Amino acid sequence: MNPILIIIKDLKSDRNVIKSGLEKAVEEGRPAIVAKIIERPEYLGVYNPQAEEYIVQRAWQEVEKAIEEGKKLGINVYGLVKIGILEEKIDEIAREVKAQLVVIGQKKINGFKKLIFGHNSKRDSFEYTCPVLLVGKK
Repeated sequence: MNPILIIIKDLKSDRNVIKSGLEKAVEEGRPAIVAKIIERPEYLGVYNPQAEEYIVQRAWQEVEKAIEEGKKLGINVYGLVKIGILEEKIDEIAREVKAQLVVIGQKKINGFKKLIFGHNSKRDSFEYTCPVLLVGKK
């Protein structure tokens, strides 16, 4: 069954994103995937392996807390941590998991506009057809 993909930046600012995504998963009887994208171009490589390992571990801690919230609601929740450019990683993950819906915070809208409308000559538009739920602060 195609999952609800929940994109987070951090737990504190994305509480409503997590809540909305998990509620949608419960409502539709679907699993959820909580994905945290560490925004950094992959081509830069790793300059400080210990620092990157620490950043990734912290990201997983946040994802695991969101997973626990979903498990309390009785749904299957999985996690992902990716490093790269936000809009490219959203597209990549949505394709990989065949997302039914992408839930993302409105503060990330600029990057998402690039994804939908294209941001360079190689990419004309958001190629993966999937509804998007933008969540604002309440």
